[in-house]
This record gives sequence, C-alpha cells and structure tokens, in this order.
Amino acid sequence: MKNRITIPQVAKSMGVIMDNKTSWSVGSAMASMYEKEFGELPPKDLRPKTNGPGSHCFALYPANWQSKIEDVIRLHQDFAERQGDLFGDK
Repeated sequence: MKNRITIPQVAKSMGVIMDNKTSWSVGSAMASMYEKEFGELPPKDLRPKTNGPGSHCFALYPANWQSKIEDVIRLHQDFAERQGDLFGDK
C-alpha cells in the first residue's frame, strides 16, 4: 500500500527503540485512534520483523499520521520513564 507507514518505521526515524510492552501499547492506542476516525481497524501487511528473523503482520497508517504516531510514542516513552521499575521486574 502506497503512502502508508508502520509504527516501527516511525520509531526508527525518531531513534527510539521500543520494547515489546511499549510496542503493543503504542499499537493498541494507534489502532483505537484509526478505528475511531475510519470506523475500522487499520489494514495490515506481512513484513520482515524489525528485531529478528521471520515476518510479522504490521498495521499500516496513512503517511500523514507520522506526527500522531510520534506523539503517541513520546507519550508512552515518557510514561514508562516516570513509572520506573515499580515491581522490580526489569
């Protein structure tokens, strides 16, 4: 699909490395935003994984959503930093 971007592409362009928990959280927030605006979940495309061998189905967002995705990534990064290691599991 032309003019579509993925969350990992945006994170990489920001120089942000997200762990799985943050990736899922950002993905869930973005999917909800997309569904609210378009009445359906974002389309997906099978692409190579960003952190290992194999492939994964990535949600595709309009390219003009880059700033929205950046904002959600920043929000989740800031929240994780403020929370610290509450349960000693890191």
